[in-house]
Amino acid sequence: MNSKLKAATIAACLVGPAVVMSAKVRADQGKEPPSPSSTNAVSEVGSGPEKLKKQTQISLATNLPPVAEQGPVTNKPSKHFEWSSQWKGWDGLYLKLTSKTLLGNTFAVESNRYGFQLDETQMEGKIGAKIAVDGAAFVTGKQFTGFDSGIELRRARVYAKGDCLLLLPVSYELEVGYIPSSFYIENSFLEFHRLGILDFLGTLKIGQYQVPMSLENYGSSRDMMFMEPAAPLAALAPGVNAGIQVGQPVLAKRMTWALGLFTDGVGVGNDFGEATKDFGRAVGRLTGLPIYHFDPEYPGSQRLVHLGLSGSLVYAGDSTVQYRSRPESHIAPYVVDTGKIDANGAYTFGAEGAWINGPLCVEGELLHSWVPENTGQELNFGGFYGSASWFLTGESRPYDLAKGTFGRVIPKTNFNFGHGGWGAFEVAGRYSFVNLNSGNIEGGRMSMITGGVNWYLHSHLKWRFDYGLGHVRDRSPEGYFSIFQTRLEVDF
Repeated sequence: MNSKLKAATIAACLVGPAVVMSAKVRADQGKEPPSPSSTNAVSEVGSGPEKLKKQTQISLATNLPPVAEQGPVTNKPSKHFEWSSQWKGWDGLYLKLTSKTLLGNTFAVESNRYGFQLDETQMEGKIGAKIAVDGAAFVTGKQFTGFDSGIELRRARVYAKGDCLLLLPVSYELEVGYIPSSFYIENSFLEFHRLGILDFLGTLKIGQYQVPMSLENYGSSRDMMFMEPAAPLAALAPGVNAGIQVGQPVLAKRMTWALGLFTDGVGVGNDFGEATKDFGRAVGRLTGLPIYHFDPEYPGSQRLVHLGLSGSLVYAGDSTVQYRSRPESHIAPYVVDTGKIDANGAYTFGAEGAWINGPLCVEGELLHSWVPENTGQELNFGGFYGSASWFLTGESRPYDLAKGTFGRVIPKTNFNFGHGGWGAFEVAGRYSFVNLNSGNIEGGRMSMITGGVNWYLHSHLKWRFDYGLGHVRDRSPEGYFSIFQTRLEVDF
């Protein structure tokens, strides 16, 4: 037989079963998504270790070393690991660790040696970064100080995230960053998706991350409707803490629940969230979707109603509780502040709701906190906000079924000057109110009216413009102020 024909015959015999096996594995995955580097799609890295198991396949190994160079013959299959990397443009740098196990005997054809090998993805992840730059100008009365117009690097983060099957099935994320005047650690955790006999607890998450309380705070800052969270959330809801939580989506992902125990984090940036220190915190959150319609072929036609309840019980180790808020601009100073309250803890309740009908999104939240002072008096603080937005270009604000929050906006077309692509445009409005006055505490009351325009040039690049009119009363200084601010934000 001709040597080339012989090689082709052997290769066909080997490749045939491999292709069948590979096709079977891929059939379990459904259609392959388009490459994020060539489309506006978003990567699924970090979606769970179970995804890695579906990448297992048998392949044809070529150019294997001679038998003598493969080491002594044993009953244990020959195994080695290979790293691979790929830059996917806007979607960052992808890394993959694959174990390759040689199965059975090898076949020699002239100078080449062939064999079956089992390819198993052991670790998959990506390395990326997030950068946000703010600029703000203020118009205030002379009674206010600290409203200094300027530009600041609001956030700069580098992160690594992905899934791993080396020892236990686990998702991981490590994120370090910089905000004005400090470096910090955020969203750094391990997440175990299978707990054996405790599987009813869902996923187990350990590390430092955003506490599961509030619709707006629990999502990514990238996905907020405005540049900063509403004042009552910044004052009364927790920010990034260190802790442990369990939870999962249930009822075909129409509901989510989460329970966690938290304390002070290490190197927390205090982007927003209550100012109490040296604490222990128990948190619970429950969300539901009584109405949900989503067609992946027509994402702009999405319809849903989101409802949620959450609660936080705080024990203050240093016997002080504090709430404060800026006027929804990070460049501005704190304008309402309880100062340190002599109390051993606090109880906070939150209710949230949202309605999406295609390009329209309406949402709101209510928070109330009870603080029993050590003198025996009970203090009451609270606030609420309501907001609405409309996508002029027909997109619909995405919803994350796993967390019960909003996700990344993906424009129908990316900005492409001169070729008809302008990205997505969203107009939004919000009213918020926070009351930090109670009993002998005069933290002040603040109301804010904010209007905004968000320009999504790409799913990873956007430009925001916000205007806010605020009023502080029942605290010195009091009065009106205006805020003009903008943010350019990019992540990959």
